[in-house]
Order: sequence, then structure tokens, then C-alpha cells
Amino acid sequence: MPTYVLFSRLSSAAQRSVIDNPVTLTQVRQKLEEWEASIVADYHLLGEYDHCTVFEISDNFRAQRAVLQEEITTAEDSLLLTAIDLPLFERMIRQETRTEGPHEWQVKWWAKLVRVAFRWYQWDRWIWRYFKPLTVTGREHLKGIRGPAIFIANHTSHFDTMGLQAALPTRIRANLYMGAAADRWFLRKGGGRKELALQPWYNSLITGSFPIRRGGGSATLDYSRWLLDQGAYLGIFPEGTRSTSRKMSRFKHGVSILALDKGVPVIPIYLSGFNKIRPKGSREISSGPVWAHIQPPLYLSNMEVPDATRVIYESLNAPHERTLRLVGDAGRYDFAD
Repeated sequence: MPTYVLFSRLSSAAQRSVIDNPVTLTQVRQKLEEWEASIVADYHLLGEYDHCTVFEISDNFRAQRAVLQEEITTAEDSLLLTAIDLPLFERMIRQETRTEGPHEWQVKWWAKLVRVAFRWYQWDRWIWRYFKPLTVTGREHLKGIRGPAIFIANHTSHFDTMGLQAALPTRIRANLYMGAAADRWFLRKGGGRKELALQPWYNSLITGSFPIRRGGGSATLDYSRWLLDQGAYLGIFPEGTRSTSRKMSRFKHGVSILALDKGVPVIPIYLSGFNKIRPKGSREISSGPVWAHIQPPLYLSNMEVPDATRVIYESLNAPHERTLRLVGDAGRYDFAD
């Protein structure tokens, strides 16, 4: 998720209110969190600016809107900067962000056979070890699904991909291909990338993944279209990155474009509990109960892309809101017993 640094200069009225009530210093944080920002760090400054907040948010649009709201309320002046973590910046200036793939050979019979042989190593051993128990509901919605289709899910954890795999029957898993960030999982060999799981060929062959270039425009969907033409099932997280707030992030339009263009159904799967197995930013893994709720398929036609995206969003937001309402803070990414 993109990171931003916000410098704020408080108005005279806001400075006086801080003296009377220091709690008002948290107003910047509150306004940003209302726009689904995840606060990384918060500082009061002794210098040209009065406040510095480091936060993550899904896209530039939300960042700008959040800052505008903050300016309207308390800040006299503000400066918003986009931040790039140092390892990524080093890769960029060394030209190590060139990517490989997609690999069309991953749909060949021999590649599918290899994936079946490695299923226990890649997926099932983790599912068996950490999903205790795994509850899947709504499998009856899959009975009429034959041929190409798009499976989508909300995204809060690296384990969501395993949850999606575990929720689906073998006949679908054997022909399922998952979209993955090209700048993380499909970087060309070099720069000390020795981990097998980070090799592009491994992800194409063993995990059945294919690269999605963030911000790559409509051309980034060409391979997804090709896969659907081959009769494949796609697995996509339409938020584009893992969410760290109570609300789901705004959906990208890619799924809508594909579904309308190819006339294929979209099957939403609401995942719950996976963010506690391995929260974003943590390397610790713990076992616990997880749920995958398969929703009725969506058949989209004669719709504009934004309207289709809205329908897709609501198909997952409805069970998400029910979860928040019934379980309270359990919907938060950082919820702990």
C-alpha cells in the first residue's frame, strides 16, 4: 500500500485549542483514519511545520481527499509527500524492477500436472497447519459454474490466497490462476533474490500466478483476457492491496472490465479471520479459526464499468458490514483477543 508523509501547519485557533486541550493534537489522525488511512507514525514538530504524520492509504485520490478534509478543519497549511521505502528505491535506481512473465506455458497440461504434484508443499500443508478450523459456506453457489469465471475476495493477509484456494473444489483449483503484483513476485533474477518463492518461473508454474502491473492501464488486462479465452478461472483481489482499516478499500475496475468484456460470471468470496493468522506487516504466523463465505455469482451485462464495480463492491461489502456489526472490533486488521 502506498505510503505518504503529511506535514501540517496549524492555524492560530488550532494552536490555542491545543494549549487548552492537548487531545486535539489527535485530530489529524482521526481525519485521516476516516478516509481509511493506516497511521504508521505521528509526530509533533518544533520547526516550520507543527505536525508530521506518516500514513498508508490505498491510492493518491484518497490521500488528497483526506488531506483536503484535514485542511478544512484545522490546518492552515500542509505539505503531502509520497514516500518510497529504501529497499524499493534502491531496486528502482539499479533497474532491478524489470519483470518477467506472463508465461503462457502455465496453462499446458504438464504445468497443471506439476501444480497438482506440488499442491501439498505449496498450499495444503499450510492450510492443514494453521486453519483450525476452516469453515466454508455457500459451496452450493458453485454447482452451475462451468468454464471461465472470475473469483474475487477481500484482502487483508498474505494467507488470503490460501483461503481462496482452500474454499474451492479441486475441479476449479486445477484451472485457477491468481493475479499477483508484478513488482514483488515477478522481478527478474538479480539483486540477491535467492528465495525460490520469489522466482518468476516458480510463481507461474507452482502457484499458478500471473503478473499484474500496478497502474499499468488497460493493457495489463490482456493476459487475463487470454486466460479467460483458454477457459481458465481467475482469482483476483480487486482492492489491489491488503487493507488495514475497518472499511474495504475502493475496488479497481479491472474485474468489471473483464467480466463485461468476456461475459463471464464473478463469484465473490468473503474471507474472515485470515488477518489474524498473519496480519499485514508481520512475519509471525499463528493458527486459528478462519471462514470463507461464497456468495451467489454475479452475472453482469448491459452496465457501465463504474456501475458494475459498484455492484461487485457491494457483494463483498454487505457481508463485511454484517461481520463488523455482529462481531464489533473483530473486523479490524489489528484485532487481538
